Amino acid sequence: MFFAHRYWFVALVGLLIVALTACGGGGNAAPTATPTQAAAAPTRTPRPTRPPEPTATPRPSPTAASTQSGQLALVDIGPLETYRHASGVFRIDVPNNWTLQDSSSPDELLLIWTDPTGNGAILVNIFEDSRSFTDSQLVNLLNTFLEDRFGNQPDFFYEDPRPQSDGSQLVVWSYTATADNNIQATLLGNSFVEQRGNKVSILTTLVPDEQFETLRSQTDKIINTYVIDPSAALGGGTTIGGGTTSGGGLAPVEIGQLRTYSHPSGVFSIDLPVNWTLTDNSRPGELIMVWTDPTNNAAIIVDVLADNTQYSDDQLVDKLIAYLENSFGNQPDFFYEDYRLQNDGSILIVWGYTSTASNNVQASMLGNSFIEQRGNKVAVLTTLVPEEQFDALLDKTNAIINTYRINPDARVP
Repeated sequence: MFFAHRYWFVALVGLLIVALTACGGGGNAAPTATPTQAAAAPTRTPRPTRPPEPTATPRPSPTAASTQSGQLALVDIGPLETYRHASGVFRIDVPNNWTLQDSSSPDELLLIWTDPTGNGAILVNIFEDSRSFTDSQLVNLLNTFLEDRFGNQPDFFYEDPRPQSDGSQLVVWSYTATADNNIQATLLGNSFVEQRGNKVSILTTLVPDEQFETLRSQTDKIINTYVIDPSAALGGGTTIGGGTTSGGGLAPVEIGQLRTYSHPSGVFSIDLPVNWTLTDNSRPGELIMVWTDPTNNAAIIVDVLADNTQYSDDQLVDKLIAYLENSFGNQPDFFYEDYRLQNDGSILIVWGYTSTASNNVQASMLGNSFIEQRGNKVAVLTTLVPEEQFDALLDKTNAIINTYRINPDARVP
């Protein structure tokens, strides 16, 4: 379902779309009206732990790409490279050809790597809790996690826990997924839950059941490189509203020289600061691109979805409101204003909430989200900045907004 950002759900590529970001997009003409308010930074919530070598055959998990023979494409595991989280909390060796989606929040890490076929994934989820959990309590946490995220999938099933030699608990689980060409496949997951100091973590590998034995030696190798540092402080991630000054206020957003970014598919282009960092959370049929500034206090989000349904303005407004509520509705002081029609046919909603930076500084964050439909594409363009900096940044953010173009004839990959 379009606009289904949900906390605690994992959005994976292809059939590995379990549930997370599903935004909505912009159009081919850039919004020309001047936004009148700014918006708070988006935050997402994940969960976490470390694993040993799987001892049982895992069970199905979503898969996307198939071959002409109707079989799922073989998960593509390239050479391994060590990934070290910026906080120092964990490290793991991951294939260098897999794509990272970081949906972490200040209180929790959630990182998902997916292979080029969209048929395999690695998921790391870590949060802090000062309580000491028993093995059975950890298993209950893991089972609840799996039920919440996958319990409504066809043939969902999980086995009894299996204690591992490193102290973690393994739960093997599965369900039936359907690829774009209606091929059904059993997807299998190995999820390891454990506690290290005040860190609770879940490490998950997801592959097609039919490929598990073929891939097992490679996935075991990945699993056994996973290391948690219980003394490191949880932090970092991609949450907006993080950088502060010595005086306790948010650091000024850094907008460098603009350079045109054109998506390889030709679907959209936009001028962006050269010093901002891109996180690509796209999946088949939908582009989800997030750029953040060096202070992590501002973001630009482009979300373009292929959709042949023709929507009225009221329906587009409803979709945008649902997206904002599902994504940010549980944030402190969340609000949104009445929609505003723009001269180019897009629709603007101004929204915001209160964000807490890593040093407990609270700041009002403001967002301008423009939704529009161009041909068979529904798109949302969003700018997020601290409210106190909105007026100072207005000329620059408007310059960015007005360079946004969508090509209705290009195909969303």
